[in-house]
Amino acid sequence: MAEYLAREIARQKGIEVEVKSAGTWAVYGEPATEETIAVLQELGIDAKMHRSQPLDWDLLDWADLVLTMEEWHKRQILAKVPEANGKVFTLTEFVGEEGEVPDPYGTARHAYRQVRDQIRRLVEKALEKIALTAKR
Repeated sequence: MAEYLAREIARQKGIEVEVKSAGTWAVYGEPATEETIAVLQELGIDAKMHRSQPLDWDLLDWADLVLTMEEWHKRQILAKVPEANGKVFTLTEFVGEEGEVPDPYGTARHAYRQVRDQIRRLVEKALEKIALTAKR
């Protein structure tokens, strides 16, 4: 959800950013869940063609910034690639908030909507921060 929301918000705000998503435990090539596709479609975002990918060294090296949903994702990445320290943050940490973004997998659609709305709000703040930093 974060990848698609970030692309859409960046497009709407005229912020140039390249976004890729990957999972610490993702299997390559899996589609987004039916619930994810549905709650993004409610916002006019088509994620039907999404395919998952595991996080690997090439993606970490490519990225200027890595935002995770949960603290343990951040810890996993830094345990495997300590040199990524300084560019890996939780999404909430990056925008100066507390808490995490829970994984709604296996829950009801309303939980997906709640997570979608949380991610949308946080990603908007993150993109504004990124845009301000880029202007300096």
